[in-house]
Amino acid sequence: MDLFLDANPVLAAVKRISQIPAKAVLAQRRALGTLRRRWPVIARRDIQTEYALPAQRIRAGVSVRTTREGVELVGVARGVGLRNFASKRSADDRGLDYTAVRGRRSFKRSGFHRRHGGADIAFERTPVAGAKRVPRTPIRRLYGPSLAQMLRKGDRPERIAQAGLDVITDEIDRLLPSLRR
Repeated sequence: MDLFLDANPVLAAVKRISQIPAKAVLAQRRALGTLRRRWPVIARRDIQTEYALPAQRIRAGVSVRTTREGVELVGVARGVGLRNFASKRSADDRGLDYTAVRGRRSFKRSGFHRRHGGADIAFERTPVAGAKRVPRTPIRRLYGPSLAQMLRKGDRPERIAQAGLDVITDEIDRLLPSLRR
């Protein structure tokens, strides 16, 4: 009596089971790549709900970097020039009007715009204390909050972190069924 046992389906199942950890790592790596692309957009949209700053300026100052612990969202620590916050000369030419926070206009009495290094920049004259007449009042550049400060403000870090976790979870849920094949 001959006994014939077809082990091919069992071997195929064992092979598929042994490939699961590698496919899970691949899904995780792809999900982190998706997060690297989407996270700056999520942060930009959240920042623009509060600050009157153009998307291009936020994109220039927000980046994502990979560390040993994971992925982190980083904002530039240098202040954003006041000119980026829709500043303009006041109607009565007494200073500079600008909108840093949406819906709230602000005013700098001694502020003005000048071209410097090929860019239009907001400056302010700083009077010298105690001097009756100063031939040239010193000037300084005007800055609003930095993108790092905007990212840290209030509960924004928790909202952006939760949105990042949602992106990773959704992406892994989307990828795993296709990787099981």
